[in-house]
Amino acid sequence: MSIPSRVLGSGMSQLSTVSICGDGVDDVVAAGTSAGNATQLTHVYNSIDTAPVGSGVKLPPTEMGEIIFITNSGANSIKVYPHESTSVINQIANAECKKDHSIICWAVSNTMWYTLTGTKV
Repeated sequence: MSIPSRVLGSGMSQLSTVSICGDGVDDVVAAGTSAGNATQLTHVYNSIDTAPVGSGVKLPPTEMGEIIFITNSGANSIKVYPHESTSVINQIANAECKKDHSIICWAVSNTMWYTLTGTKV
């Protein structure tokens, strides 16, 4: 995996470095109870710190080869929804990220995500 300081040190611009390495966000609040009103994720690395009961997050538009990391530090499990209604996660409509767990989502096509889940500790 590329390390941002090394990419920047090679002379790449900050925007190019983010494109290569990804970016992260802390303190995300999960919201909504469906794909239509879930919190939209806009970063590669996401730390969900507030997770009301029944809430969720929505992945960015599905693009083959994309990888998204989610850590749920909130008080409840969250649902993870694909961006498009024509996309699926693990061949179903959504995935679950339990409290104190992390999930890695990767797109194997423009309509299919798969996940790997584990404890965050």
